[in-house]
Amino acid sequence: MPGKILGIDINQDFISAVQIIGGMKGFQVLSYAAVMVGDNPSDALNEIAQQMDLKSETCVASIDGRHIAYQSLTMPFKDPRKIKQTLPFELEPLLPFSIEDIVIDFNITKSAGQSEVLAVSAKKALVSEYLQTVNSFGIHPRVIDIKPVPIVYWLLSQSGTPDNGLVIDIEQKNFTLALFLDRRIVLVRNISLENVCRPASSTPEDEAVSKEIVESISKSLHRELKNTFRSISAQMKSEIKPEKIFITGIGSQFPGLIQALFEKTGISVEPVDVSKDSRVCMDYNMAESWNPGLMSGALSLALREFKKGHGFNLRKGEFEIKKGFLKSVKEMRKIGIALLVVFALLLFDMGTDYFLVKKRYQAAEQRNADLFKQLFPEVAEVKFPLQQLKQKIDELKKSAVTLPADISKEHKVLDLINDVSQRIPKTVDIDVSSMVIDSETVRLSGQTDSFNSVNTFKTELEPSPYFSDVVIMPAKLDKTQKRVEFELKLQRK
Repeated sequence: MPGKILGIDINQDFISAVQIIGGMKGFQVLSYAAVMVGDNPSDALNEIAQQMDLKSETCVASIDGRHIAYQSLTMPFKDPRKIKQTLPFELEPLLPFSIEDIVIDFNITKSAGQSEVLAVSAKKALVSEYLQTVNSFGIHPRVIDIKPVPIVYWLLSQSGTPDNGLVIDIEQKNFTLALFLDRRIVLVRNISLENVCRPASSTPEDEAVSKEIVESISKSLHRELKNTFRSISAQMKSEIKPEKIFITGIGSQFPGLIQALFEKTGISVEPVDVSKDSRVCMDYNMAESWNPGLMSGALSLALREFKKGHGFNLRKGEFEIKKGFLKSVKEMRKIGIALLVVFALLLFDMGTDYFLVKKRYQAAEQRNADLFKQLFPEVAEVKFPLQQLKQKIDELKKSAVTLPADISKEHKVLDLINDVSQRIPKTVDIDVSSMVIDSETVRLSGQTDSFNSVNTFKTELEPSPYFSDVVIMPAKLDKTQKRVEFELKLQRK
């Protein structure tokens, strides 16, 4: 998306926001902030607004997943439009409230003859209250996703992520599991951590408290993970075990939690840090104070793709953003300007090609003219060198096509000359200085290196289909006494 993009992650523990801007090489982080939520979430939003500029061309926000219902369904068709039309009727008997009071979205988790669908639903009152709160601070999200789904889709866009994995978003009183298989989310589950809530006065650096909390969290997580894997394995009729666990959220900061989870589950555990994305860059001071557990959710929202199947969006129905007339006109104007720029570039490219082709043509024409003048210096004016050269060649062919009238028309001069030249031994030093052709004979004269070479040349000419006899006329040494002057008389057939 062009311009500034704001990702804002709102949950019961904290609110974090990241503003980025896209460029040719990726995304630059412009600002970010994170504020703990007290009794009133609006106070935290107000503090965020004081710490950074929230005005952006595009905003993507998340909503707390505790009040979202998740349903896994099997639909008898693959077309997303048919699924969208049918889904409310499938969900109605499964939900404790009226279908008219909820917002629904879905992702297709598997598509073969049938479609396996993960559907999410939220009360319209929840979405309405959420929008009223954020709108009062000038925040108008284009998308309302559900945490930690954007983090899952960011992980799936990274080359090192396994096909099967689990994301755990650990909050103070809850944690959310998001399981993906074959690189598609198949389960999202929110679980209470009421019994292991860390004291309000404690911090991740409080070693004594941290050890106790880490042990409680890891035990609770291990128990819930076993139950979850057992349930989904029975549902899918095959053993389900992720290749890697990814942790995020405020609870992921506790030292020792990664090791404790690994020891209990036997599965590799890794913290999520979306700032490690190769497309993202930020200055040194920002990188120094970056907290992955608090900020990764907001950054994953800012980087979120808008294609269907890359997350959920609760801005449906009455909450869907309607484009106003002025906004449509502005977009049409932008499109028109873009098309004009493309058209101008095409014209420039065509003009450049024409200029280059014309230059090459003129250069080739000049080379032809120079060649013609070298071959026919007697011609004073050269206007069309290629055509004039063809005419001269045709004239030469006509003048030397056949022998005089008293010679057989079957024997062309050029064929006879070609036959003689082909029979000159390539290994012998022979210089033919003249060739006289009449109706009965052909006389060849020239120089060679020895008398034996003359005999060799005679031997080569004797099988010719053009001559019945080859006679060596008296040969002699030249004035230098180093070369042999010879003459051959060839009797024509």
